[in-house]
Amino acid sequence: MYFQNRNDLLRRENLWRGIKSREAVLKRLTVFLSVCAWLMLVGGPHQVHAGSNAEADPESEQKVAAKPAGKPVKCIAPVNMSNGMVLPKGKYAANVKYRYVHKDSLYNGSTKKNGSYGGKYDRVNQSVQLTLKAGLFENFEARVMVPFWDKQVKRKPGNLAKPWDTDTVSGLGDVVVMGRYALMTQRGGDWMNLALGAGLKLPTGDADHENGLPYSNTHKYIGPSGQLGSGSWDPKFEIGATKIIGRSRFDAHMMYTVTGQGAHDSRVGNQFKYDFGYGYALNKYFDLELELNGVDQQRQWFDGSADDSNGGHTIFITPGVHWKMTESSHLSVGVPLVVYRDLNGYSATPERNSRYGIGEDFQVVTRIGISF
Repeated sequence: MYFQNRNDLLRRENLWRGIKSREAVLKRLTVFLSVCAWLMLVGGPHQVHAGSNAEADPESEQKVAAKPAGKPVKCIAPVNMSNGMVLPKGKYAANVKYRYVHKDSLYNGSTKKNGSYGGKYDRVNQSVQLTLKAGLFENFEARVMVPFWDKQVKRKPGNLAKPWDTDTVSGLGDVVVMGRYALMTQRGGDWMNLALGAGLKLPTGDADHENGLPYSNTHKYIGPSGQLGSGSWDPKFEIGATKIIGRSRFDAHMMYTVTGQGAHDSRVGNQFKYDFGYGYALNKYFDLELELNGVDQQRQWFDGSADDSNGGHTIFITPGVHWKMTESSHLSVGVPLVVYRDLNGYSATPERNSRYGIGEDFQVVTRIGISF
């Protein structure tokens, strides 16, 4: 009877979590549509004809260093988010993005836990991602994102007197292929840029890295977040909007990832990302930017069961700077700062056996881009 009642409670809890997750998605969608409406009110169709043709042409957004005197300069794309721009037919762009993320603190929701607990303690993820974009047709672009990972995790077993166990994996991650269609473009005379996209994450990364002792006694393979790849085919859907007004640039973007069944009866949880950004061109060489980045990550499944100490909702504020080195190349740096987090986890008795979510305490993003 005890186990039956406990199973009923777990089923009700999972149902409630699903309802709350759907409510969160609807809230984010409402926010995004509100911002799009705000962009309409700020820009409006009359803004398209308020300036010169060069001002409304996103094709030259990175070709500002050699502009003649008297013509306005423009801000390039934000560093830690996507946008609503689509390359013109026959145009190409590439960038390399380096990201460093350090996680070494445990959280019960938004409360930092300072006690001694078993399980994960320290994680450093570094990635170098190559992105290639091509304007294949009028108002349609394709892009390929190829990540390379270096993931290090330090853990302690249940006996906290034992030393750290360090595990590192490095190599190719899961490649993402996407297409994006422009519903509206400023270069075509519309008052803003609006694009819809879809794509697929491919299982190109290794998902078979095994745990060492004593963790292999419980799980033969390390969890999906510690692998180079998930082993699953994951559809992605996106919508982005961009409005350029003189030296100012407004961006909004949302992406939803539906994860499939991965390797070894594991599954990474669905992910909803939403981003808003503002940038301002100080001159033809430098821009400043500020972004709001949100990630709502559902818990992952590990060896056929849910990992209740994984996933959650995190919001960042990202200040950044762009150096437009030439008319077709740039260097951008951003530092995402956590302003809100609500991470999954659970308490146990004794408390040192509790499992809390591990949150990031430092992150930096660097991007080098070129267009041709």
